[in-house]
Amino acid sequence: MIRENTTLMREIIEKMDYMARVMDAEHKVIYMNEKMRTLFSHTLGHICYNLLGKSEKCDHCVTSGSKETGKTDTKDVLIGDRYYEVMSSPVSINGGENYSIELLHDITDQKKIQDELLKQYEKLKLDLEFAKQIQYSTLPIDGDYWDSIKINAIYQPSEDLGGDLFDIVKIDKEKTLLYIADVSGHGVKSSLLTIFLRQLIRGRTYESTVDLKEILDTLIKSYNDLKINEEQYLSVLFCCYDKTKKELVLLNAGHNCLPMIVTKNGHMKEVIVRGMPICNLIQNPNHEEVVIKVESGDRILLFTDGITEAYNDRGIPFGSEGITRIVKENLQLDGKALAKKIVEGVNDYTGTLPIDDVAVIVAEIL
Repeated sequence: MIRENTTLMREIIEKMDYMARVMDAEHKVIYMNEKMRTLFSHTLGHICYNLLGKSEKCDHCVTSGSKETGKTDTKDVLIGDRYYEVMSSPVSINGGENYSIELLHDITDQKKIQDELLKQYEKLKLDLEFAKQIQYSTLPIDGDYWDSIKINAIYQPSEDLGGDLFDIVKIDKEKTLLYIADVSGHGVKSSLLTIFLRQLIRGRTYESTVDLKEILDTLIKSYNDLKINEEQYLSVLFCCYDKTKKELVLLNAGHNCLPMIVTKNGHMKEVIVRGMPICNLIQNPNHEEVVIKVESGDRILLFTDGITEAYNDRGIPFGSEGITRIVKENLQLDGKALAKKIVEGVNDYTGTLPIDDVAVIVAEIL
């Protein structure tokens, strides 16, 4: 029965689709199955690497590797114009003799597909890096704008491309528009929507008269024309500053992070201004404007929910309370340093990399 089983196993190995060979302790080939013999002729008695056209041991010898670890070792090799996956496993018999059995499988077609996917992946990485540069280039740089507002900002997308946006636009010699926006999600689709939002708002502010509600109505209509799925939405918080009147007009389209005013005397208050987000589910949202008086030296804090909805290991959000605490402890800092303190405070609070885009702006009235 044992002899019959041995004969059967040999016949199975001879006819198997994989190529198979056995090497002795010195890596000399002592057996090759029919498929291997057909493709590579007999190399019995030769060192294993002769089959690969080599005259010396491979840098990655799977036979040696499997013997050292006692586990199967694998590698891909090029033989002629074909790629093969080589799997080697150590075998010890009762007499103490050591052997290795190798299986070779032609993976040329899979390798071609893999190489093509890798090329596409590398191209995609370059495209994403280019898109990232474009997105960053649309953000305003820190500094003074038109003797009206000085801004300092920090932006940290959770992926290569983010869904947060902020901008500052000159309306006329008295008025400056500052806004912050948050597109749901992140990645390519969200980043494209930020570009759409920026270009639409800038296009509207080039007109002779600017009304925040009219800008918002245009934005809602244009967004609905895109026919984006109902799960996608965006929020915008507009701040229009009139330096002659020393007034700040606020309009909120669903931005769930309310702005904070830090007076030059160090007093802080959260400005209650509410409204519905922009999405296909809401056709005629009702938004209200809030007007507040400001003075030179007052600062406005705008931020996205990547800050307020950052959670610690106990599931407690950082919240607006976290921002208030950091600001009160660092009133002496300039805008840039204060923005950095807020972001650092969030990172310390969570102890992990951000899972959502983070944006914070400290805008000072000049």
